[in-house]
Amino acid sequence: MASTATTTLFISSEFKPNLPNSLLLPRIRICNKPLSISLQPSKFRATHLSLCNCSRTPLTPSTIFSPQTTLTNFISQKISFFLIGSFIFVACFSRKPAFAVSVPSVDSAEILEEKILEKDSRNVEALKVIVYGKIRRGKCKEAEKFVKRLIDEEPNEVEWRLLLALCYETMGYLSKAKGLYLEILENWPLFVRALHGLAMVMHKNKEGPAVFEMLNKAVELAINENKVTEERNIKILTAQMRVVQGDLEEGLKRCQDLIDQNPRDFRPYLCQGIIYSLLDKKEEAAKQFETYQALVPEEFPQRGFLDDITLAAKGTSPVQFQKEFRNQFSDQK
Repeated sequence: MASTATTTLFISSEFKPNLPNSLLLPRIRICNKPLSISLQPSKFRATHLSLCNCSRTPLTPSTIFSPQTTLTNFISQKISFFLIGSFIFVACFSRKPAFAVSVPSVDSAEILEEKILEKDSRNVEALKVIVYGKIRRGKCKEAEKFVKRLIDEEPNEVEWRLLLALCYETMGYLSKAKGLYLEILENWPLFVRALHGLAMVMHKNKEGPAVFEMLNKAVELAINENKVTEERNIKILTAQMRVVQGDLEEGLKRCQDLIDQNPRDFRPYLCQGIIYSLLDKKEEAAKQFETYQALVPEEFPQRGFLDDITLAAKGTSPVQFQKEFRNQFSDQK
């Protein structure tokens, strides 16, 4: 039986809490509604990129880890997918698009790690593999207890709390998810990944304008503390949340303001390209995608993912693109 899963990979190149062994975890969304848009499976991964923290500044070793040492790379390497164009507005873009992915009924690696846990119940690496396996197959309820064990073993690791909040959200426990995001933000109020999670939970909970009140307060805090990078990242998140809530024109305006402030940042151009695609303005979209292509660094680790997004936006009919976008970003449960 095919299950559907998406991953939102966060690129924390500018800011993250000062915690030991912090990993760049993806956000994993489980959904039971496969999409009709399909691209060549061999070329793509089920990854939703949050662009809030991307820049032309090369990523440092502290933010990009080897596949052998991070759960992020482990997950992103294992999940194959069909990419759809309505990805973009997660954390700074989308959250809910689904990809039809066939997964084996039995994960031999997970079984092996469970046997390891029988002998060593505190084995963190085994716990990580099991969490990945459970979430990949949509078993967030089963994953929950293992994530809690990771929190017990590494109480100072914020990543596990983010993942637990995601599990709660996926299971529909929005109040629990919101509480966890707020708890994280009490300690790190400018942590964009937590701000994104909170914004999306509030959106799903139909809190409407309160989403932007929360984000505006975060922007004010960043300005007061002279956190220029965080200020811009949150403004990009705000622009994208405008689009998530259906205000495309305001999203365009916010992106243009960001372009005027820093014309070398490729992110707003990519956002505008997607918005123009939703508006069926092909020429304008093509111009924005062209500028994005000129600015995004060749060595940027996730460039391939972003290029796939532009191809999906260009190759999908406007009607289908708009339909999928509405379906995936509807705040209905």
